[in-house]
Parts: sequence; structure tokens; C-alpha cells
Amino acid sequence: MTKKITMSDIAAKAGVSQSTVSLVLNGSNSVKIAETTKQKVIDTAESLGYNNKKVAHALGRPKKIALVINGLSSYDPFIDAINSAREEAWTSDYILVTFNYGHDEVMASKIESEINGGDYAGMIYASSMTRELHQQRVNTPLPTVLLNCTNESRSDAPSILPADMIGAYKAVSHLTKQGYRNIAILSGESWMLASQQRHQGYRQALVDADILPNEEYCREANWSLKEAHQQTLELLQLAQSPEAIFCCSDFMAMGCYQAIAELGLKIPQDIAVVGYDNQQIASESFPALTSVDLPYSDMGKLAVESLLALIESQPLLSHRRKVEGELIVRLSSVK
Repeated sequence: MTKKITMSDIAAKAGVSQSTVSLVLNGSNSVKIAETTKQKVIDTAESLGYNNKKVAHALGRPKKIALVINGLSSYDPFIDAINSAREEAWTSDYILVTFNYGHDEVMASKIESEINGGDYAGMIYASSMTRELHQQRVNTPLPTVLLNCTNESRSDAPSILPADMIGAYKAVSHLTKQGYRNIAILSGESWMLASQQRHQGYRQALVDADILPNEEYCREANWSLKEAHQQTLELLQLAQSPEAIFCCSDFMAMGCYQAIAELGLKIPQDIAVVGYDNQQIASESFPALTSVDLPYSDMGKLAVESLLALIESQPLLSHRRKVEGELIVRLSSVK
């Protein structure tokens, strides 16, 4: 077992008192200490591998991380990622400063100047919508991690993404294991990465269950409750209506619920429904909605861990990490 380095060890090697080491590493100004002595203590502590947080503090290194996002509403579940990132940063003695430029180009420019001119150690560039970036509005030479987005032109910046294809696969596989074969999907806009990934997971789960995907069952509801309601009505009026519907968001699932109720049908007796996101409404709806948990909290934590590794020049396991969400099975999909 590696011996834990103490202040006594540093004091002995540096040839100073333990109290001097304590004053230097804790950044105390209560006693005037010569700059040469301070540097000697810091160099000795670093060479021995002592508590990096205190050495960094003594060196006056940047202790702020910038998180930049291009738009966020107060009810957006992506807030979980930001809260988790803030907590994880603080455990390593960093303050997370969040900038939301809301598509304002002038503000984005000001934020860029602030980050590049301030005492920031690195930046997390985030998107509340999973997507491929065509342009990164705020740029910095500082270590950068992309959260919930990717940028092919930034091979140096690792990205943290949800494993949406796997999440959708879990949801639809759950339905096939329950015995459902005629399974429809209500997806978001087709250009969105989240929609594409969830649609791929849906199709793969059907194929693996020896079910031929029915194109008539594949509907775009554009993340809209109203559109999900309309598409569900149309699906249930088909000659061979689906036995189950996989909704790519819990919000769309609520539109699906409304349409099913309007037609006098019951969930899951007449038709099963599965959602995605696992928002609070999923557990509070009637019947409670089976849903895939979006792992935003884990993603925020991992973004900070990856950024700190870059700051400290440590190797990363992967430059593109995908985080799986858990399927939460409730009454809406159980026979």
C-alpha cells in the first residue's frame, strides 16, 4: 500500500517546520513567509504527490469551470446535468459558472471574452438537445468537454452523450418480451440526433424479436403533445391498429394517453404505452408510465470528471462516452 504523504513528510524534506507547510498550503496570510520558502514548500509537496487540491490552491491556479449552454427553460430536465456538474466540480474545489447565451451572438462573444480573459481552468460546452454541432459559438484554447453534443471538428474535445439507441432498444425489447408484436413509435423531428438514435433502437429491437418493422406504425410527432395526440388517433383507426406505442418522450406519451382515453380504451388492457425521459409526470400519471431514464445527472458528473482529467493531463478511457439510462417499468406496459 502506498504511504500517504503528510505535511510532516513535506516539512522534513523541505527543511522547514510543519506549521510553515500548513500556512503555505492552506494559503494563509496571517504570517509573512518568504516567497522562496513558499515555492520550496510547494515544489516539495508536488514532488511527493501531496493532496493536489491544496497544492493547486497554494499556487493560485484557476478554480473556476465555465459551463456554456445555448438555451434552457426552467422546466427542462437537462437542469439535472447542470446541477450534477456543479456538485461534482465543488467536490474537487472548483466553482462551476454557468453561462446561458440563448442564441444571442453578441452575448456569446462577451462570454467567450470572459472565459478567455478570466481565471477559468476549462470549459464544458453543453446543449440541452442532443445534437451534432455545426458551429460552436463560444471557443477557448482551454481544456474543453462537450456535454450532450458532438463536434467532429474538435477531435481534442471529448463528448458525453446519452446512449439513446440502447435506451430505446430496452424500451421496445420490454414490450416484445411482454408478447406485443404490433408496436408503433411516436418520434421527434427526424433531423435530431435523439430522434434518429431512438428510432434505430426501436427498429433493432423489433428485428431482434423477429418482427418486421411496419412503416405505417412509424410516426413523427415532433415532441408535441398535440401532434402525439393526433398521430395516436390515426394509429388507432388503422385496419390493424398497434397493440403498443413507444413514445420518444414522456411529454408525447401524455398526448398518446389523451387520445386513447378519448376512444374509450384502457391502458394497458387495450394498448400498452412506454415513454422516454422518466420525468416526474411519468410516475404521477394514471396508470403510471413505463419510461427510460435520461441519465443527465450521471452525464453532468462525468463531464466534470473528464474535464478535470484534461486539466491535470490525465489519459481518458474514451473521447466519446455514452451513458445508459435505466428502464423504469410501471403499469402502462405490463400485461
